[in-house]
Amino acid sequence: MKNILVPVGISPEVSNTLQYAIDFAAHFGSTLYVVDAYPSGIPTTSIANVKGILKEKTLNRIKEVVQQVDRKGFDLQYVAQNGDLVSAVRSLDRKVHLDLIVVAPQNNDISDEVFLGHISGSLIKRTEVPVLVAPIGGQFVPPKKMLWAFNKGQVQNAKTLRPLHELIEKFACSVKGLMVKVPGHQASDLVLDAAVSALCPQPIETSNATTYQGVLEHFQKNKPDLLVVFKRERGFFEKLWMTNLVYKKEFYCSIPLLVLKHRSQYR
Repeated sequence: MKNILVPVGISPEVSNTLQYAIDFAAHFGSTLYVVDAYPSGIPTTSIANVKGILKEKTLNRIKEVVQQVDRKGFDLQYVAQNGDLVSAVRSLDRKVHLDLIVVAPQNNDISDEVFLGHISGSLIKRTEVPVLVAPIGGQFVPPKKMLWAFNKGQVQNAKTLRPLHELIEKFACSVKGLMVKVPGHQASDLVLDAAVSALCPQPIETSNATTYQGVLEHFQKNKPDLLVVFKRERGFFEKLWMTNLVYKKEFYCSIPLLVLKHRSQYR
């Protein structure tokens, strides 16, 4: 976990999320980037230095958030970029290769019916970077038991599982695999490739309408302190995140949630 990003956005929970990320990153010696974006498309008739003013205000906003946390000696990197937040994250990822984004479940413009707000949802949907969703108000505690839910036993690239390997190595946590057979599954979906079987050679098998229902069925029995899922093309979670908002009636997780991604390029 060399490079970790925390987006500022408009969430009132951002200082808690940043503290969570700092406490997490302290175990890995990561570089932490605190990122926010400011509007693009400023008319040419505007004041000549208006972009500079907006950038300065954005940097001040980032600094205000940082002042509310215990930095634990971290030399945080501030990034204020013109455009939208997703574009800012993508741009930084191209430059430094981000290993993880840490977000909170929801921001301040949505009701209690929503699990993931526009910012968190869009970063899961529209970037290739793995995302760790930290519980609101929660403190980072090293995980000891992970529940890893999937409905297909293969990955396109073994490096997709790098975050899992790093967590297991650092915290000596156990992994319980949960193979969810959903309607329309193929026999080949149940075959584990070498990368998956190395982590969970004998996953629990269950039949459910969705991967999430399988998680609900086995959550209490296994009592994990970290839930791991894939964002795959045409999979349940990909369909779930077709829009940026995710409602609690569709998906909810009270513990940290790690969303793995397949990247087109790895370093």
